[in-house]
Amino acid sequence: MISPKTLITALVLSCAAIAAQAQVVGIATLAPGSSFYAIGTAISAVLQQKANLTSRVQPMSGPSVYIPAVNRGDVEFGISNSLDVVNAYRGSENFAGHISSDLRLVGAVFVNSLGIAVANDSPIKSIKDLKGVRMPSQFTAQAAMRLQQNTMLAVAGLSTADMKPYPVANYLKGMEALSQDKVDAAMFCVGCAQAQEFNVSLAAHGGLRFLPLPDTAEALAAMHKIYPGAYLQVFQPASALPGVIGPTRLMVASGFLLSSKHVPDEVVYKATKAIHENKPMLEASTQYMKTFEPSMMAEANTVPYHLGAEKFYKEAGLWPPKNR
Repeated sequence: MISPKTLITALVLSCAAIAAQAQVVGIATLAPGSSFYAIGTAISAVLQQKANLTSRVQPMSGPSVYIPAVNRGDVEFGISNSLDVVNAYRGSENFAGHISSDLRLVGAVFVNSLGIAVANDSPIKSIKDLKGVRMPSQFTAQAAMRLQQNTMLAVAGLSTADMKPYPVANYLKGMEALSQDKVDAAMFCVGCAQAQEFNVSLAAHGGLRFLPLPDTAEALAAMHKIYPGAYLQVFQPASALPGVIGPTRLMVASGFLLSSKHVPDEVVYKATKAIHENKPMLEASTQYMKTFEPSMMAEANTVPYHLGAEKFYKEAGLWPPKNR
């Protein structure tokens, strides 16, 4: 006969197993239609199919809302560019006065490439030629984009304050403004669907043209004062890269999956392992994951890594984190 104590123990273990299987984790992203939402959806599918974690994408109004939620443990994961996660962790710049010291990195999962573009027939040839022209400003719904625009302008000793301001909610509205001749230059994502769309709308002007960033130590130092994780990369002309009409040096920075110290190590370990081992599945889900490099998931950053992620990277021979 089974003793009452044995029966109770078995029931407790059974309930614990059921709870583990039923665990639901959230991934905070920007709104549907954004690159962050597409990336979060791709990762969510991998977590469900490869890590046995029931996952839900949770779109929110912006990083200023969902990064603090991740920090508190209200949502298990979030998608962020490296600028936002560092500023949130430090409580600086666009997160001034709101320190999120419980944030932890899971890994670098995509690369975000940006540049400042003009109409191809514009007389503007370099970043220094932008002084005094009409440019998007404020970025009321995307404060990080204001900083990223200033990062690129800084290579010529400029900032948005040196321009004729055209207030926008986000950088997509800034791109749209260039296509409508409301600004003379705007920040564009490189190779994204929106760049393709607005390149077509500017066909009468020869399409888009990205302005090259200078390859000097001074330029990189000026960028790093605003965006420590940014680096430069030369892009070659390709049909998928409208605006790149010749070898063009543009700004590149990694984007991260982040979590917090409140999320169990085992959950983050399983998530990290599944993402690292399933690049083909991620790529098939969205073009934004084509920049994902599993070997560079443990990218050096001032924000610490989650212990669960660290455990996997040590097993995979990817520890300690390294710079690109």
